[in-house]
Amino acid sequence: MVEREELRERSVFNSIKAILIDPQMKSVARIDINKNARLTHYFGAEPRAAMKFPKGDVLFAGIEEREEAFTVGGSRPIPGPALIVGRRSGPGERGPVHVRLAEVVTMVRWTTVDLPPKRPATVRAIVIDPEQGLIDEVVIAANRLALVGVLGGQVDSCVRVPGNDHVVSPATGPETPWSWRKDDLTFASRCVLVGHDSETGYLADAVTSVENLRNSVAFRGPGGNCWTSYADRKAQAERSPVE
Repeated sequence: MVEREELRERSVFNSIKAILIDPQMKSVARIDINKNARLTHYFGAEPRAAMKFPKGDVLFAGIEEREEAFTVGGSRPIPGPALIVGRRSGPGERGPVHVRLAEVVTMVRWTTVDLPPKRPATVRAIVIDPEQGLIDEVVIAANRLALVGVLGGQVDSCVRVPGNDHVVSPATGPETPWSWRKDDLTFASRCVLVGHDSETGYLADAVTSVENLRNSVAFRGPGGNCWTSYADRKAQAERSPVE
């Protein structure tokens, strides 16, 4: 973000004239910036060239998402603050701006833009592991890498199930995998059930509950023909002697 305090440079000899457009303050002002300073110093990241003016002036805008925006002469909305600087005068140097402040003021119009929904930091997912006979809820980061970590390998497929949840399966599994099924769908090996936001494409909290799955999922061992419910599988594990 461009800070006004950072734009005031003490050295007159090393400064050049620029124009700062700040939609949050609704101001257009001529300011001094260091001609040798990188524009990342003012924006906090590499800015983008959003518009070019006659005589080589360039309008640089930040890349952060901001609701406050402006247009210049009927351009597309440009969110956040921006700087108009002169053409490049040498390696790492910019010359003074040529466009007049009064001209910019007449061209600028204030507006707003709709910000895209933010990706959630974490989501509620459910791990279903037929070999261990478990169906447990976990909280994971809302990204594909987190799914890879839970599955223990690359993601192979995502099958949509009722409620807009998705069953995520690993790319590779054991040669004789355990299986689990719910209703008329059967899956091999360990899987993760997680929600999916159809509007944004982001991961979301699972709609299906752990209780629902524990009451409706059945397991089958490698090479087996019989399906065992979650409750029966848990009861068998509890009766097994501890070695």
